[in-house]
Amino acid sequence: MPRLVGKKANPSLWLVPLIAIAAIGVVAQMEYSGTLNLMPKIGRHR
Repeated sequence: MPRLVGKKANPSLWLVPLIAIAAIGVVAQMEYSGTLNLMPKIGRHR
């Protein structure tokens, strides 16, 4: 069985959830500002 000395960390363990949270934030901001209309009657009214 190989030894795990000097094993590198996998950056995708942090990158994938970070991108997902950023995407959810962008969609929520666009929904609130009125650019998107995924959920009717949510966000600012013009």
